Amino acid sequence: MNLSIAMLTTFILGSTSLADTPVESMSDEQLRSTVFELKGVVDVLQGQVDTLQSSQNDDWLTERRADEIRGLVSDVLADADTRASLQGDGMNGGYDRGFFVGSADGNWLIRLNGQIQVRWIFNEAKKQANDYGFEIRRMKLNFSGHIVDPSWEYRIVVVSNREAVEFQDKRLNPNVFVEDVFIKKVLDNGMYIQAGQFVAPFTREELVSSQRQLAVERSVVNNAFTWTRTQGIMVGYQNDMFRIDAMYNQGPNNLNSAAASLLSSRQGLNVRAEMLFGEDSDWGLFDSMNARSTDGNTAFLLGGAFGWFNGGIENVQQYGNANVPRSVAFTVDGTLIGDGWQLFSYFVWSDGKNRYLSPARDTQESWGVVVQGGLLVTEDLELFARYSLGEIPDGVSEGGLPSDNLNVFTVGGNMFFNPNVKLTMDWGYAFNPVTGGGNAPTSPDYTSSGTGWRRDIGDEDGQWLLRAQMQLIF
Repeated sequence: MNLSIAMLTTFILGSTSLADTPVESMSDEQLRSTVFELKGVVDVLQGQVDTLQSSQNDDWLTERRADEIRGLVSDVLADADTRASLQGDGMNGGYDRGFFVGSADGNWLIRLNGQIQVRWIFNEAKKQANDYGFEIRRMKLNFSGHIVDPSWEYRIVVVSNREAVEFQDKRLNPNVFVEDVFIKKVLDNGMYIQAGQFVAPFTREELVSSQRQLAVERSVVNNAFTWTRTQGIMVGYQNDMFRIDAMYNQGPNNLNSAAASLLSSRQGLNVRAEMLFGEDSDWGLFDSMNARSTDGNTAFLLGGAFGWFNGGIENVQQYGNANVPRSVAFTVDGTLIGDGWQLFSYFVWSDGKNRYLSPARDTQESWGVVVQGGLLVTEDLELFARYSLGEIPDGVSEGGLPSDNLNVFTVGGNMFFNPNVKLTMDWGYAFNPVTGGGNAPTSPDYTSSGTGWRRDIGDEDGQWLLRAQMQLIF
């Protein structure tokens, strides 16, 4: 701007000096010089005008943009206020033993946990081809929390089965189903009531979560004697040192059955009691069978349980190494933990009866023992060993029933990469032929797709099994 003023002043002064000179008397050179100077001044003035106009436009756009931004902010704040009003006192969220969202007053909560187990096995059995490969042993999504107030608890566990199945010459894809689903009311006096589908209170090995087992899989004895999941109602009581649960249900392994169905006619009863010993004892110490969970404490847990079921003639089933519609069973177990080690053992017994077989009333007694222990050799490495024995004594009905037994020894280790990732490897050897159930009254069932063991051919023994599993939980 200052430059243009100086040029204009110079031009005016120059023009004044020429004002007394008539145009007719000017030479061509003087006229060309005057026109050139005038054009330069006009160009400078035009540039200044353009600059001024652009500056004014920028200021106008800036002001308009500021108004638009202020309007947008106001809309966002109004929307946030609306959402906050829908939330009542606000919401909390984050990660605490799972991803969670809950109300600020603590009366509403939903928590999401997950479990993934990727497994590889190699099985060698005489007179059979080697069996090996990978599988997704478990994939679970666990929704839990409470509603209205913390005393109304719930859990929904959704899982995917491991393999496609053949049905009417068609291959069906793996399906998703509900494994656990229950409602639980916790009372002020230490009592609680739980209804739905969940693990029956019987063998402790089954009651400990699959993500907190010592070996890759539970023992062959547990496979034969566990009740697994069933539907029913349970009443319980717990204090700092004692716990007892009593459940009325539809018998062992009754998963997702309808009320108006053949399986629903079964009925069963389980009662389990547990007692803690030791100054360091706490229920949380026994949620896992790994030595890493002992946290330097010394404590002892003693447990015992009773089970009974009756399904009628239409509901004959394999349980406790017998194929019967009626059975009575009990188990007793002990868990001792110390600084970096854990020892667990239990005994289980059952007596199955089949009143409907003619002419004799067949009864089959069977029992099993498991002893296992883990030791931390480093902060993140645990070594373990397990011995499992299943026994079927001679039958007591006319003509007798064949006896059968199975001894399995397993060794392995756990590598804890962090609290949520664990690698487990184990190797097991069977000293007797492995049997896999059947339709006879004596039907020892030590095999399943979950354990990895196979039924031996004839009297062959010496089957061995190598397993490796990577687990991730969140």
